[in-house]
Amino acid sequence: MGRPRHFAGVESSEQLAFIDELQALGLSSTINLPELVVVGDQSAGKSSVLQAITEVSFPVKDGTCTRFPIQISFRQSSAARKFPIKATIVPGGQSENDGALLARIKDFSVEKEELTTDVIKEIIDKATECIFGADQPVKRVSLSDATLRIERVGPDEMHWTIIDLPGLIRGDKKKQKGHVLKGANGDGPQDTSMRMNAAVASDLARRYLANDRNIVLVVIDDVDVERLRIFELMEEIPGLEERCIGVLNKCDRKQEGSDEWMVKLLRNDLSTVPHLDHGWFGLRSRIPNEAHITDAERDERESAEFMKKDWQEVAKDRTGIQALMQYVDKERRAQIQSSIPHIIAEIRQKLRECNSDLSRMGEARDSPKAQRFFAFQFCNEMQHMAEATLKGQYQVVPSEDPRIMLRYEIQLRLDQFHKEMADKTTMQHRFFDYEQELIAISSKDPKKWDELMSNSSGGLYAEIYKEAKISEGRNLPGTVHPDVEEKIFRKQSAHWGGIASRFVDDVKDLVKNCHDVLIRIAIPNSKVRLEVSRIMAKELEEWHKHADTALSELLEDNQARPLVTHNPKFLADTLDADQNRGKILLGKMSSKGSSTEHDQNGDVKHSGKGNGDHSRFISTNLSQVLLVRARLESYYNIALYRFIDNVAMQVVERHILGPRCPMLAVSVEKFARLEDEEIGAIAGEDQSDARMRARFERLQSRYTKALEKWEKLRIL
Repeated sequence: MGRPRHFAGVESSEQLAFIDELQALGLSSTINLPELVVVGDQSAGKSSVLQAITEVSFPVKDGTCTRFPIQISFRQSSAARKFPIKATIVPGGQSENDGALLARIKDFSVEKEELTTDVIKEIIDKATECIFGADQPVKRVSLSDATLRIERVGPDEMHWTIIDLPGLIRGDKKKQKGHVLKGANGDGPQDTSMRMNAAVASDLARRYLANDRNIVLVVIDDVDVERLRIFELMEEIPGLEERCIGVLNKCDRKQEGSDEWMVKLLRNDLSTVPHLDHGWFGLRSRIPNEAHITDAERDERESAEFMKKDWQEVAKDRTGIQALMQYVDKERRAQIQSSIPHIIAEIRQKLRECNSDLSRMGEARDSPKAQRFFAFQFCNEMQHMAEATLKGQYQVVPSEDPRIMLRYEIQLRLDQFHKEMADKTTMQHRFFDYEQELIAISSKDPKKWDELMSNSSGGLYAEIYKEAKISEGRNLPGTVHPDVEEKIFRKQSAHWGGIASRFVDDVKDLVKNCHDVLIRIAIPNSKVRLEVSRIMAKELEEWHKHADTALSELLEDNQARPLVTHNPKFLADTLDADQNRGKILLGKMSSKGSSTEHDQNGDVKHSGKGNGDHSRFISTNLSQVLLVRARLESYYNIALYRFIDNVAMQVVERHILGPRCPMLAVSVEKFARLEDEEIGAIAGEDQSDARMRARFERLQSRYTKALEKWEKLRIL
């Protein structure tokens, strides 16, 4: 059987041959290659159209449906072969997980001398049995995404590939209205099977239609838009109408009143049908009872059909298989020419990724030496990325995941920690403006000052006064016992522990999140990663323990150790407070002086009442309470920022991000101490590793060969 008559006199370009070679290499599973896809609803006559295009005698009997994708490839070769016909089955995205199906199709291979009607029927029957099995329950999917590939090779062939998809199941108007016949347990077996088949057919169509390099032949035999599933899919996929060529099949089977809409459709002027940029073509159906006549005789009958008066309004280049194939061939060549640069770029990128994956896997890990070398490799990579991340050099890490920006995220959390710690509204008793408080006290009757201090509503002053009274018997008269300052400070800083604990927990979570990203990069193999995590579990536990212990020690020091500071600001603040106390309370007030009082929020507000010129007297107890209040605020501020720095430096830097950091724990030093058996359990290859390595090597070989063929094509 020679080349299809549709391409007679049209030489096959090298680009078409190149795409065909990529198909032969199996790159269509990882690279979107331009293909011609035939799609339509069930019984629309797709197989008939496919037969007209390829001149291969597909089964087109009534009730026969395509149950899986069929790919027909014609390839040009330099020499003739004894068996130019070869059929194989390739699993799809869903069927590749079906172990039983994989076992059935493993050895499927059919080679024939000719592609006759009987041969094509034999191939499809054998493929159907392999894909679905000999015995199939009623309530089961009777469609599959496994692809039957039929290849014909010879010196006279044209480079040509076309894919026939299972027909889309049309919607049923009665079912849409809820008139579904159901069994006792809901949907009957046939209804359930139909729904499952419809889903498989739609998913298959979406996968091929979504490839924007494909040219799609949309085959219909009526325009009942409410029922045609293909029109629904065209609405779901943006831009699909730009790649679709419409085919109105069975134009010779016009029914009464159908002439008008058929003509309008072929003129691309039927408003009820989605507009296609490439328009519509009309074909005469290859009916089963014409199996005894030649393709040339069918073409003559088709030409005679469209010469009738009914089709005078339709352009001649829009009717017949010859017109359709000339248009398809032109579009196919244009699509391939525009796609090749992008395809080559994708192949180069895929090869780089494949080389990178193989590099990470290293050599076959079938010996202790190879296993230890592999472990040292991922340890070194983990250390390199971890050190870069801890230094804020994020460009070193090959990832766009924001979790690797550890220093940045910790700094943001540290800023929030500082803000929460400095928020004095969370204290037991807030510090207000000391000078304004002195002015407020000075406005009162001196006899009332002690009474004010001992009142429970006096806030911090009352708290100091109370503690001073409690400790009065343990110190000399006229002084406040040192324990008072410590007790009040403990109460004022009691909330630091909760804020600091939340901060430390959040930082540890940030570190663990970053660690998860890095270890996935360093160790792509999930099994190895799991074993490494098991080995490092103890280090992770110790890391948590040391960080929590460091924070606990800081909090304990804050609550147990004496109040100590060598900060000169403390002495300066104490001196200023003492001077203000004497100046405001014991000095002379001008007649224009103003008295103040607290509002309900504790803020000071002036009443505007003068007290005249007179000397003041305050008790020693009150004087000491006022001074303690001033010293507490100064020490609190100094201790607050000292505590923040200690948490940041001692807990975060030394313990969380220090040598015990989980990201640094995966090290050569750690794994070098492991026994061969332990290294083998971690880095040894299992069957999944071997399969993955074989897959990467297979892809690497395909991509390399594809680029070699491309270089030859460029030279030619």
